[in-house]
Amino acid sequence: MESFVGNRYAALLAVSLPTFVYGLFRFSIGIVVPQIENAYNINDSVMGAIVSISVGIVGVGVFASGGIAGRYGNRTTIILGLLLFSSSLALVATGVNLVAFLALFTMASFGSGLIIPTSYAVVASILPERRGIGAGLISSAYNLAGLIGPAIVGYLLLYYEWSTSLLFIPVGGVIAVMVYLAVIPSTAGNAPPAPKGQFRSLLANRTILFLAIGGFLADAAFVTYLSWTPKFLLTSFDVSGSTTALVDLLFGVGIGLGGLGIFVAGFLFDRIGGRTSAVLGGAAATGATLGVYLSSSLLVAVVLVVVASFFLNWFWSLLTVMSQTSVPKESRSASTSLVQTAALLGAFVGPGLAGILGGAQTVPLLLAVVAPNALYTLVMASFYRDRSSEAHG
Repeated sequence: MESFVGNRYAALLAVSLPTFVYGLFRFSIGIVVPQIENAYNINDSVMGAIVSISVGIVGVGVFASGGIAGRYGNRTTIILGLLLFSSSLALVATGVNLVAFLALFTMASFGSGLIIPTSYAVVASILPERRGIGAGLISSAYNLAGLIGPAIVGYLLLYYEWSTSLLFIPVGGVIAVMVYLAVIPSTAGNAPPAPKGQFRSLLANRTILFLAIGGFLADAAFVTYLSWTPKFLLTSFDVSGSTTALVDLLFGVGIGLGGLGIFVAGFLFDRIGGRTSAVLGGAAATGATLGVYLSSSLLVAVVLVVVASFFLNWFWSLLTVMSQTSVPKESRSASTSLVQTAALLGAFVGPGLAGILGGAQTVPLLLAVVAPNALYTLVMASFYRDRSSEAHG
């Protein structure tokens, strides 16, 4: 195991930067959608397809990261991902045509996928006795970017074109590369060579299979919630004028509090185990979102949105750590990739399915947010059992 004595806090900062930089992009892209549509003369349907494909390509990168990290190491995989991500966004700023934009957007998405699971593997080597808190730190950095990124992009759009306004993100990526190279050892989080056919064997692992199913359900609910709930609040309660800005602000506050919630989830994992933490978070998210979509009061609905946002993203760091503690060390990168890929597949399917069912209306959101959360909670309660011998191994 690597020694981070005297250097642990710097290492924790360094390992958090890649997901923070990715979060700046993921949460900011919605702000520039209208400008992208105008620049390339495309409509909402085409742009929606581009964003959905982007999420799918992130999933491809997440899946590929296990094999790349197994061969070249986690640090090299993360650096490669950051370089692909940053260089692609920087080239977009040069004013490319639609075909080049799609290619670069795809490359940036693939690069970001390489970053995600490998970051969790590295933080586990920095905090081997506090894996839950370590995973919570990575996920919280992503949520923190959701508070910062859109605000910066929104300000820059007052003075610059959309492509130029995104330039601060690849600059952040270059800084993250430099810090990573300076602080994180090349062997950080690396595992022994994985056995051949590991993905096939992992799918035969009952625990990993149910964690993947849980990830699919929970991320489908989470991304659908993010995609359709703001419009639901505005249309269901006939919100207009200055109240619109207030609702949007409180929704953003909820996402920010979600970062704190993820950290709490990691703390609880270390204290009471993954199963109990997952069931607690899933049940709370289910109840809160049910209240949002059935409420007859805007005030109650907005308060419940903040509550729901605190719990909704617990699953990501919890399932990540549970996937690592459920397999031998040499299979941890692959198991993380598999579970997170399944979750991203859910993120790809969920919002589109809700749109087909009717979008920002009560029944579609009950089916596409509340029901998957309830099923995720049931799966965790019924089929997952903590492996206490590996909880801190």
